[in-house]
Formats: sequence, structure tokens, C-alpha cells
Amino acid sequence: MATNNTAEASSGGMPQLDFSTFPNQAFWLVVTLLCLFMMVRLLIIPRMDNILANRRKVIEEDLVGAEKFRDAAEELKNALTAEVDSARARSNEILSKNKQKSKLNYKKGMAEASEITTKLLVDSDKLIGKMQKDAAQQVDQISDEIVPELIKKMSS
Repeated sequence: MATNNTAEASSGGMPQLDFSTFPNQAFWLVVTLLCLFMMVRLLIIPRMDNILANRRKVIEEDLVGAEKFRDAAEELKNALTAEVDSARARSNEILSKNKQKSKLNYKKGMAEASEITTKLLVDSDKLIGKMQKDAAQQVDQISDEIVPELIKKMSS
């Protein structure tokens, strides 16, 4: 028996290359590939489709949400711009009114100052005129008193 086993071992070589086992190996190869194909087709691909569909759904929802936020931000920007524009218009209106009031107050103040100055000038002119008259009367009075004394001193 020992010779028989050695003969088979030496004539067969590698068992993978033994042509008598090829049909059996081919059968199991086909069965294994079919099982793998069915697992991929029935288990893995549907799960991947679900995952990808969920991802697409989440991305689309995020895009819709982002568009809503963008629209809300645009509306807010427009509202703020309108508010700033109206505030500018109001401030310009207030400034122009205050400029006009300031001009009127300036004109009134200048008119009042002119009136007061004119009145002071007239009163000063009257006072100066009165003072000149008084001074002239005093000079006349003093000269009336001094002239006789001067004449006395000169004649003596």
C-alpha cells in the first residue's frame, strides 16, 4: 500500500491542477459566485440605495432650508436698507428744517441787534449832543466867571 500511495502522490502533483476535480470546482465556483451576486443584489444594493436616497433627501431639505434662510436674509437686508434710507431722508429733512430755523433766528437776531445798535447810537448821539450843550453852557459859565477876573489881572 505504501507503494500505491506514493505512486498516486507522485503522479497527481498539485490537487488544484488535477483535471478530474475541475467539474466539481467549477460547480462550487458558480454556486459561490451566484450566492455572492444574490447577497450583493438583494442585501447590499438596496441598503446602499436607501442610504443614498436618505442622503439626497437630507441634502435637498438642507438646500430648501438654505434657500429659505437666504430669502429671509434678503428680505431682512431689503427691510434694513429701506429703514436706513427712510432714516436718512428724515435726518436730511430735520437738518434742512433746522438750517432754515437757524437762518431765520440769525436774521431775527441780526435785525434785533441792528435795532438795538441803532437805538443805542441814537441815544448816544442825543446824550452826546446834550453833553456838548451842557459842556458849552459850562464853558460859557466858566468863561463868564473867568473873563472878569482875567480882565482885572490884565489891567492891573
